[in-house]
Amino acid sequence: DRMSAEDVKSSKVSKEGRPPRLYVKGAFVTFRRSNANQRNRCAILQIDGVNSKDDVEFYLGKRVAYIYKAKRARGKHSRVQKESGKQLSRFRVIWGKVQRAHGNNGLVRSAFRKNLPPRALGGAVRIMLYPSRI
Repeated sequence: DRMSAEDVKSSKVSKEGRPPRLYVKGAFVTFRRSNANQRNRCAILQIDGVNSKDDVEFYLGKRVAYIYKAKRARGKHSRVQKESGKQLSRFRVIWGKVQRAHGNNGLVRSAFRKNLPPRALGGAVRIMLYPSRI
């Protein structure tokens, strides 16, 4: 009853038109906190596929993007659109970076330029694969 290689290939959905994903998915789990106090300047993230302190080492220093949709569209900063005027977008980004491991199970601490809002809790973040330390 095992599937052959041809069956697996034919069952996969084609992603021909889509460019490769250049980031790793992650989730904003919580702020760093104790029983009484919460430190909003430090966000704790779970990176997909990272389950130990040793796995975290690769991601140290990597850029993190929290992308959200705002109410009003704003002009994008784009080199391509300089001649034809501003391109509007409702998407906005808060940038941060991975600082260190948090515990032994692959969670990481990260700092963002502006603290993440509480509505971001449980939300998706993108861990970019740069800057490279290899």
